[in-house]
Amino acid sequence: MTTDNLYQAPEAPLLSQDEPEEALQLFTTQRRKMIILSVCTLNMYSVYWFYKHWTAQRINGGRDCIPVLRAIFQIFFVFSLFSTIKYDAEFKKLAVAWSAGWLAAFYILCTIAGSIIERFGDNTQNLSSYSLISLVCYLLPIIPLVLVQQTANELNGDPKGLKNATLSWQNWIFIILGILWWLLVMVGLFLPSA
Repeated sequence: MTTDNLYQAPEAPLLSQDEPEEALQLFTTQRRKMIILSVCTLNMYSVYWFYKHWTAQRINGGRDCIPVLRAIFQIFFVFSLFSTIKYDAEFKKLAVAWSAGWLAAFYILCTIAGSIIERFGDNTQNLSSYSLISLVCYLLPIIPLVLVQQTANELNGDPKGLKNATLSWQNWIFIILGILWWLLVMVGLFLPSA
């Protein structure tokens, strides 16, 4: 004969406190959205991109860092972020076809080259050719960011970046301002000099 205690709590498997739900350690965004915002803002979007990744690393990855400073001085921290993302991907057995060192070097060189050419172009008569080269150097760093973002999206379980695929009204403001800016640049580049 079994006696049931009516006041005893039912037995059920409990969730372990040692295994919290895995938090996203990286920023997720769709590549198309990222490219549009990067081109429209002449890659100023990269400051936001770095800020979001470092914020996610600080909050969810346990990194002791100041995301704003790492975003502003991104050329000093680009290798660290790329290395972290590549290491995490390799740890989770994801195929990564890029080198953190080469991508970081490419990013840094293009960013610095764009600044130098822009400053050098201010002192020359042939402004349009230097400005065009400078613009290309400012846009080339988008390539490494897109490659790294693809890996970050895969790590977050959203390879297509659908969680952050729609353009917000703030994004549209920057897109419209960017299109106006690009129109002014094109007019300035192709108008004959006085």
